[in-house]
This record gives sequence, C-alpha cells and structure tokens, in this order.
Amino acid sequence: MTHLDETTRTELVREIVLALAKKQRLAFASDFHAFAEGRTLTLAGVTFDAFPKGPNTKRSDGDVVAHAIVMALAAAVNKGDIDDWFPDKGETRVRSIDYLPEIRLRLIEPDHLIINTIDVTILCGEQPRMKKRLPEMQRNIAEGLGIDSDQVHVKVSSMDGQDEIAKLEGIKAHVLVSLWVGL
Repeated sequence: MTHLDETTRTELVREIVLALAKKQRLAFASDFHAFAEGRTLTLAGVTFDAFPKGPNTKRSDGDVVAHAIVMALAAAVNKGDIDDWFPDKGETRVRSIDYLPEIRLRLIEPDHLIINTIDVTILCGEQPRMKKRLPEMQRNIAEGLGIDSDQVHVKVSSMDGQDEIAKLEGIKAHVLVSLWVGL
C-alpha cells in the first residue's frame, strides 16, 4: 500500500472536494400567500377542508409548497422563475402539485440532473394542525418528482405567534433543493 505524505493527501482531498462541489447544485426559494375567507388551503396537494381560510390567489390553488419547489428547482438549474414556466393565463384552478412531473421532464432530466434532497418548511399558525398530514405531503412531492419519499422532508413551524403567519394571516413555505449533475 502506498502512503501519501500529508501535503499530497491534503491536495488530493482538496481536488476531490472541488470536483464534487462542481457536481452539486443547491437552491432555496420561498412562497407566501395572504389568507382570504372562503378559500381552500392546499399544501403539497393535500387539501385542508376544515380550515376556514385559504390563499388569496386568482390564478392557482395557492399551494405555497408546490410553488416554492418549482422556484427552487428553476433556480438550481438557472432557468428562470415559476412565472417563466407557468405564465399568467387568467384564473385557473389546477392543482399546482400536478405540475411537478412536467418540471422534472423540462428542467431536471434534459440536463441529466438527479434530485438528491427536497427540504420543505411550512410556516403557519397554530391551525390547522398539519403534522399528521406531513407524510401525505411528502409522498405527493416524491411521486410528482419521481423520487423516493425518503429524499423529501416536510416539516411545519407555528412561528410561536411572532408575525402575520403565526396570527393566521398567511402561509409561507421555504424549500431547499439539492441536485447532482449527472454522476
């Protein structure tokens, strides 16, 4: 077995780390919608019918999770924003989560990218209690992107009454995506 001196080993590790760094892409995005009475709350394709408010949007279901995922993936591949991929065509009630397969086909696969991780944080007040529905959201995201559900993590924070989100005036999602360039 050949032993490398400390300098050679350090240089080799540095080159490996730099090579791997060029193979990884990270991006962060968030989406926020104020609430309005009489609207349905949908998150990652999961509908919360018992909740009396939903996003105040005219052109989509207002799914902040799906919107933030699309924006983060577009940012990771440096290909615009959600409005570039889904321009305003007036009022529509399509499920935003249903666009994830199209995003995978149009943004991820052409560049031979591999989704490593999708990390989602939903910021919402005390209601609705979403914790028991998080696995369903995780499955919807994974299925839409054609990845394993263990590559998706969804969590919720109530913000402890600290701002308009915690006071149930709106909802926000933060998403961090990690992609590998064709390994």
